[in-house]
Amino acid sequence: MDRIKYFCYYDFQDSKKPREGIQAASSKIDYIIDAINRCGVKVDIISKSPISSKGFNLDFGGVKNMGNNTIRHFFSCGCKDSPMRVLSRWIQNIHFFFWLLFNVKKNEEIIVYHSLGYCGLLSCIVKVKFCTVIGEIEEFYQDVHKYATSVCLLESRFIQSCNKYIFPAALMDSKFNSQKKKSVVVHGVYKPVNITEPKFSDGRIHVVYGGTFDSQKGGALAAAGIGKFLSKEYVVHICGFGNEADKAKVLQVIDEVNKTSESHTVFEGQLNGEEYAKFIQKCHIGLSTQNPSGAFNDTSFPSKILVYMANGLDVVTINIPVVKTSAVGDYLHFYDEQTSESIAEAVKNVKIGNLRFSEILKAIDAKFVNDIRELL
Repeated sequence: MDRIKYFCYYDFQDSKKPREGIQAASSKIDYIIDAINRCGVKVDIISKSPISSKGFNLDFGGVKNMGNNTIRHFFSCGCKDSPMRVLSRWIQNIHFFFWLLFNVKKNEEIIVYHSLGYCGLLSCIVKVKFCTVIGEIEEFYQDVHKYATSVCLLESRFIQSCNKYIFPAALMDSKFNSQKKKSVVVHGVYKPVNITEPKFSDGRIHVVYGGTFDSQKGGALAAAGIGKFLSKEYVVHICGFGNEADKAKVLQVIDEVNKTSESHTVFEGQLNGEEYAKFIQKCHIGLSTQNPSGAFNDTSFPSKILVYMANGLDVVTINIPVVKTSAVGDYLHFYDEQTSESIAEAVKNVKIGNLRFSEILKAIDAKFVNDIRELL
């Protein structure tokens, strides 16, 4: 095999006509593509992402080179707040379908990032072309959101119809791969990054939470409250994103904690990209504090764990099977109850600097490249 098509939504950020997408998903897609390239196979990204601009912006799609790889987009009209958006999606679906019909070869092997936005169209083409589908199943969407019964059936049927799988966790493999088809597990980006920032040198232990402020998930609120149970040796940093109501709740908890505790908690706001990486590199401990009661915890792996490790931080995380049984489970620090006090106790038990994260991730990365080579 010389090339393989990879169907996904990819947030290609061209300065004139940026496309929609989720940065975390695109980062993992980039990593999987890099691993495939290291197996000697080039990748053609087939992205159905629409234009993200709110104002009118028209693009007929086309192919762009990305080194030895390529990326293809389809017709899209940037008009987020206009009824034209519906027409744009309709035209894009037609463009996408006919491209599939004439460009996907018979008996071809393809990778499909599981999405409700195109799995129906792809399923039709796959049946006609007798394709081998490697399904990248990052999460079971009906565990996270409520959908109509017909949509749920479509999702389940697509997953079961895949010939091979890429899963984010071994638990998903056991849940969806009852026929023991070929599969690999990749939790996220295993490559360590170039660490450029020294740790804070004020003699205190700096703990960071980076992620959503969504009060339904509860991670930010639980993290913001740990300072109440920590001594003056600790500084807690809260950074992330969310709506104004959720942000206000986080700020309120921080204000209450700082009035009564010896430790200090700092609200850092939203940090992105390189700015975020440089900041967390200065810290010692990263918090992954998602609510363990959500059904999605059985079918998704918290990507922030690997981001922390890649940037040289010890990680404190909730003790759930999908994390405990992961490839990095032996190198994490766990707490058992979703309370600020329980998280704080785990933080206090961390012995800073005992692990060499770059070596750990390099070994897991090498294994994944071998695994993906066998899958292909």
